[in-house]
Amino acid sequence: MANLAAFVVRRLLAMIVLSFIIVTVVFFLAHATPYDPIRILLGQRATGYNVRLLRHKYGLDLPLYQQYFNYLGGLLHGNLGYSEEQASLGDPVWSLLQTRVPVTLKLGFYALVLSLLIGLPIGLISALKQNTLIDHIGQGTMIILYVVPAFVLCPISQLFFGDVLHWLPVYGWGDGGWALGGLIPIGQSFKEAILPVSIYTAGLAGFFSKSFRSFMLEVLRQDYVRTARAKGLKNRVVIYTHAVKNTLLPLASIVGPTIAFLIVGAFIIEFFFGIPGIAGFTVQSVINSDFAVIEATTLMLAIFVIVINMLTDIFYAMVDPRVRL
Repeated sequence: MANLAAFVVRRLLAMIVLSFIIVTVVFFLAHATPYDPIRILLGQRATGYNVRLLRHKYGLDLPLYQQYFNYLGGLLHGNLGYSEEQASLGDPVWSLLQTRVPVTLKLGFYALVLSLLIGLPIGLISALKQNTLIDHIGQGTMIILYVVPAFVLCPISQLFFGDVLHWLPVYGWGDGGWALGGLIPIGQSFKEAILPVSIYTAGLAGFFSKSFRSFMLEVLRQDYVRTARAKGLKNRVVIYTHAVKNTLLPLASIVGPTIAFLIVGAFIIEFFFGIPGIAGFTVQSVINSDFAVIEATTLMLAIFVIVINMLTDIFYAMVDPRVRL
């Protein structure tokens, strides 16, 4: 337990230091742009007086180092800053993000669950039927889904299922109804979620299937599996009690980082389907040089990746004492 506690403390300290570095880098990169967000905001109204007035309002007339320390102080108090974009001028960044973050999280959650439910059984069957027609068909399909990028699948699926067959809507996330406290889409919302979630699931399912097949084949070659079979245990017991159980550790090593990058990977899906998540909001903020939003969204994504990777490392250390050492 002492080793585990020391390992957790080291990971927490590393997370704090890395988060501070990310905050610093993001802040100075955002302010290194040659574009002036105040002049972009004001447009034709960018007179000297108006520019000076807004710069003073947002503290942009202060020295850069002072703006940096003010930003750090705001973060410590939970303040992500205020938007400088025309449509949401002066609104707290968090108020603009709080309706968008759950949408992106839902999209990633649905894709993760479905990809595991599809990819793991196909990977298991392929491993048990190695080098048979079932294996070739299953893995061939999964590899195709994995290697074809989302920016190719999105327009093709929209054209085929939307414009040709007219089966599914190809744009929006919808307000057609939600169940279980907004977790499960129903009605029109369900229809609008089918295509983006399916496309996001496709690549993840292919990745999990291929990885799980490799893990299973490696375990099935181990001596303890051959010993279990030599003892006369049923094949079902050998597979599910001995083999599958021992693939959970390497599986966790890929699921953790995958969760971390789910939010980042949702950008393409949200762009093509007009989903009101944080992706389109971030891109628009970059176009408008909205420093506060750029810093907030980049920081949120980076911290999310760091936290998930840290939790994965801690879980790995809990189940495998060798990691702690």
